[in-house]
Amino acid sequence: MNIDSLPNSLYYVVMVLSTIGWLALIVFPRSRWANFWLAGLVLPLALCLIYMYLVPTFWFRDPPASLLQFLSLEGISNMLRNRGMLLVAWTDLVIMDLVGAAWMTRKAAQIRMPYIYLLPCLLVGFVFIGYGFMLFAIIAAIGGGWSRIAEFEAQPPTNTEPAAARPDVATEPA
Repeated sequence: MNIDSLPNSLYYVVMVLSTIGWLALIVFPRSRWANFWLAGLVLPLALCLIYMYLVPTFWFRDPPASLLQFLSLEGISNMLRNRGMLLVAWTDLVIMDLVGAAWMTRKAAQIRMPYIYLLPCLLVGFVFIGYGFMLFAIIAAIGGGWSRIAEFEAQPPTNTEPAAARPDVATEPA
């Protein structure tokens, strides 16, 4: 396979993986394997591997990218003329959209948001995540869900004390 045709082929791989995640969230939103393991972790990590392959593969190809291009919209536009770097940017968006949607489905389950309210958020978010998240935020606010989400998010971390202070951890004598 020619390196120049690789972005076209990998685009379809990225889209299939992303779509599998979104379908899992839409069909099985209350399932931990779907909203945490598959769409929240496994598929984003698989997409990250593709991303991590694409960056070094296409960073120096014509037109080459540079960190300074991130300082202006014009620079980003020039960077994305490189089809490999365009796919890098698209993959980055797809990863974050999927992670955000998985988060929304977990929070909806925690606050017991009815599926009929979550579904439009996911359907809109599949294409325009900003609109999907805004719709989710509005629906959660109307139902008082943000205070319940804050309770879940405010849980203190566990197992933060030193091992010596924990009775379940054996320590070596000094």
